[in-house]
Amino acid sequence: MPRTKKDAPAPRGAGRPVDSQSVGRDRIIDCTVDLLGRRTPEELTILEIAAEAGVNRALVRYYFGDLRGLLHEVTEFLMRQLQDRMERALRQPGSLREQLKARLTLRLEFMRQHPHFERLALAEIYHAPRTGNEAGAPTPIQRVTARGLEITAMLFPEGVPPAVDPRFVHLILIGVPAFVSTAQPLIETLFGTGPQAETMIDAYVDFVARMLEDQIRPDGGGRLPSPT
Repeated sequence: MPRTKKDAPAPRGAGRPVDSQSVGRDRIIDCTVDLLGRRTPEELTILEIAAEAGVNRALVRYYFGDLRGLLHEVTEFLMRQLQDRMERALRQPGSLREQLKARLTLRLEFMRQHPHFERLALAEIYHAPRTGNEAGAPTPIQRVTARGLEITAMLFPEGVPPAVDPRFVHLILIGVPAFVSTAQPLIETLFGTGPQAETMIDAYVDFVARMLEDQIRPDGGGRLPSPT
């Protein structure tokens, strides 16, 4: 029996592509993060990302617009993940020096896991332009910095005027891991490679943590109260 007009499927409106309805934007972001472990941002294409996620490239464009939009979302995702980890680490009991070293080490390890993170953060957060429909809203760098300073404030005793400007400490906690991770030729020239180099980097991180401890707690009160 021939199909009548009544039996024909209703035309689909514009919007989310029909195929891969069960696949969301989170999977596309996760697959992009995985690809960035093997590719540079410049080497990625929408087509490759779609293939990795097992979706039509139209779905990627539906969620993110273009590759730049996707890389921005991936960078924001990674930054949230990093800051979440740092906050959890600082909620663990320990001395101030242990907390400082944990934060420095965590960022170093994160940047080893995601070797292009610093470049992406510079492009997609630090230098991200404000779009026309965001007037009055905080920029990506303002949002990230506000939360970062809140996490740094956890290192300082409550109810006491800080002995050093927390912004100075914040810059060191960001800058030292970023430089160590991106200046590998210098690090290898100074410390070599292999286990001996790792031992020296660990000693350097401890050195930085001790310097910061002396500035934050000049009276020697180095143990942080346990978080409630």
